[in-house]
Amino acid sequence: MSEITQVTSNGNNQVTNYDVSKVGLGDNHFIQAEFTASGDTEIAEGTVFGVISATGKLKVLDKVSIDNSQYPKGVLYNGIGGSKTVADGTTVTLTLINKGKVDSSKLVFADGTTVDSVVETQALKYWLNDLGLILESGSELSKVDN
Repeated sequence: MSEITQVTSNGNNQVTNYDVSKVGLGDNHFIQAEFTASGDTEIAEGTVFGVISATGKLKVLDKVSIDNSQYPKGVLYNGIGGSKTVADGTTVTLTLINKGKVDSSKLVFADGTTVDSVVETQALKYWLNDLGLILESGSELSKVDN
């Protein structure tokens, strides 16, 4: 999610904004799993995924599903360049954070909601916590790579 934005350039002055925020804030553990798109699907860093129990493949978390994808399995890690579209029927391997600290403001859900606006917020927070994800707000600034 790091981004460099050129704001102004006039005369001898130049203003550049640097966003070095990340989904993972530290002490993260990762897993890799396959995602097969059902229709053209845009996925972004921070997307929360569940796993379909019948296939073992990732599915964007769907809180009304009954195929086990209503429970979080992990959060899409930085590295896809913000977001990308996966074509219908295409299978890709994704890297997910499944344990550690994550920035709650960077979590993305299929319907565009945030973790704080999800109706079942408390239940979702418990599921994420049970998975091993600790929701934090803000950026990790104590590491050298920031």
